Amino acid sequence: MKRINTDVLVVGGGGAGLMAAYEATKYNVRVSIVSKGKIQRSGATIMAPGAISGVDDRWKVAEDSRDIHLTDTLKGGAWINEQDKVKMLVEQSSNLIMELERMGAIFQRNTEGDKPLLRIDGGHSYHRCPYLEDRTGREMVRAMISELRKRDVRLYEEIMIIKVVKEGQAVKGALGFDLNNFEPVIFECKSVILATGGAGMVYANTDNSTDLTGDGYALALDAGVELKDMEFVQFYPIGLLFPPSLKGMLGGLLYYSKLYNCNDERFMEKYDPERLELSTRDRVSRAIMQEVQEGRGTPRGGVYCDLTFNEPSFVAKMTPALNATYLNIGIDPEQDRFEIAPTCHFFMGGIQVDNNWKTWVDGLYGAGEVVGGMHGGNRLSQNALAEILVSGVTAGKSAAAYAKNCEIHFIDPKLGDLVNEKLLTLLSIKSGIRPSEYRAKLRNLMWEHVGVFRSENSLRIALNELEKLEDTPVQIKNQYNYLNHELLEAVENENLTLTAKCIIKAAMLRTESRGAHFRSDYPQTNNSGWLKNIIITKDRDRLTTNCIAVELKHKKPEVNA
Repeated sequence: MKRINTDVLVVGGGGAGLMAAYEATKYNVRVSIVSKGKIQRSGATIMAPGAISGVDDRWKVAEDSRDIHLTDTLKGGAWINEQDKVKMLVEQSSNLIMELERMGAIFQRNTEGDKPLLRIDGGHSYHRCPYLEDRTGREMVRAMISELRKRDVRLYEEIMIIKVVKEGQAVKGALGFDLNNFEPVIFECKSVILATGGAGMVYANTDNSTDLTGDGYALALDAGVELKDMEFVQFYPIGLLFPPSLKGMLGGLLYYSKLYNCNDERFMEKYDPERLELSTRDRVSRAIMQEVQEGRGTPRGGVYCDLTFNEPSFVAKMTPALNATYLNIGIDPEQDRFEIAPTCHFFMGGIQVDNNWKTWVDGLYGAGEVVGGMHGGNRLSQNALAEILVSGVTAGKSAAAYAKNCEIHFIDPKLGDLVNEKLLTLLSIKSGIRPSEYRAKLRNLMWEHVGVFRSENSLRIALNELEKLEDTPVQIKNQYNYLNHELLEAVENENLTLTAKCIIKAAMLRTESRGAHFRSDYPQTNNSGWLKNIIITKDRDRLTTNCIAVELKHKKPEVNA
């Protein structure tokens, strides 16, 4: 068993976790990062192709302002965002973009070199988002890691955290296991920042990496922390349908694309004639699925994405990584259309935290996608990378300040027995389906019944099927601890199942359509009755849902917004 001692422990090696660790180092505390995967080879940030939203006098379009960015984000979030958090995002993101440049990040600039080039995407009123080709997230992570190496931050890779350890109502550490040999690992620390990302693997189609299995949601619920707005799952409109090995992979950027149905109609002209493909992602995804349901889809059940209208070499210049993928799978983006459909992309819901990104548990914080509240019912494109910066800095600062004022708690090494007991229990089952089959069933039922369109009937089917699946024995045939992928998959499946339950229960309770949550039996948005957030708590194995009113602190929706 390993025992590791630190002041601030960051769980998660993506952009939010790295930014939190960076900020925490400024306060003379020992900082460690623990990641289930290889840092710079796992998580969502490294895969993000888009841009970072931020309005700043150094580069903004003349008509734009932070107040307009605030309004765009609230409208895009269907007015149930936490408005204080949105205000923090629009006020702080541009300075943090410049801090990334000081770390060494490179963004594309105009020919004079004095301003970054800017993108616009769904829901934004103006171009306001700096970027680097189609590898903005990768560039952010590269710069952050380079800076952290100068700051003596310890990195622990391929360790899965399965429990936040508390004493009373305060954090004292975390418990996990090494993925290579399943040896228990105990972290003794003063504060913990959960930055574990979302849970894209709960759906059959997703552009997320395979390590995003809802671990942070499970850790938070187990520690007694609430989740909010888990019904809101964003489906990115352009997910590849072919080849099968890449099904669900992010297949293009909306600002360089036109979408057509099988009748060669640019169908977004019907659904949002002003913004077309630059409408919010929830509206574009629903439009695609409606075209398919009404018989105007492609042979594989999607629509066509067209890049051929761009000038020669444009796609290769602006999105070199995507262009290489197109060519490798036999698509010439200057000549060919390709089939796409929505794919699970982002979770708007997550851990409930205050404006210091602190949970109600002393010493426990959150950052990034695992936290709910910022984006409301639908995330505006490009706001995710901005949220990474703002939430990471805030959580890092808060966790470091807390750690400076408390002592390290000793953790009884017998706690490591919990890991061994959990793993032995999973290994002791002698007959049943394999972990991979369990996961495939879970992902398919979520895709079929809790996807872009939902209803009372589909949600009840999903919950009943999920409860049956949960009672199904799962057998792990590989009985060795060394590099046992089946055993890891079984542990992750528990987190995916819990996440799926949270999504379904919240979606059943919200009897309206709002943002990314569309109920075909309640197709209208009901501001008079549903300007509310849904809160989920866990007591032993029982999930409880309740509602709280949205605080319209800075802006209010129009009467029929």
